Amino acid sequence: MIKKWDIIIIVSLIIISFIPGGLYWYLNGRNTIKGTYAEINIEGKLYKTVPLSNHKGTDTFTINTKYGYNIIEVRDNKIAVIDADCPDKIDVKMGFIEKPGETLVCLPHRLIVEIKGDYSEDEEDIILSY
Repeated sequence: MIKKWDIIIIVSLIIISFIPGGLYWYLNGRNTIKGTYAEINIEGKLYKTVPLSNHKGTDTFTINTKYGYNIIEVRDNKIAVIDADCPDKIDVKMGFIEKPGETLVCLPHRLIVEIKGDYSEDEEDIILSY
């Protein structure tokens, strides 16, 4: 037989279970960059954040560290390392990236460029199996 206190406890637990989701929604809805952006990290520390969603034209900037230099180009909503003085130049060969989750890495210079942000509505997030 269900007692009055059983119902009060069940309802209280249900209400309490929504608190973490509400806090997450409230705190992450403020002070965030909307759309797609690139985070540039050097030696694991954030160096620069570059908005990509509404970017028009071409911007180029150089990152100089004690390990060498990388020249980064932002063209429309894409970003690439277009020149570097590292020996293998794998980061230069990668070309432009634009989708969330894509990365450019230059291990000799300890540089990571990662695309972050919202997925577009027309893009499906699936894993194909054969």
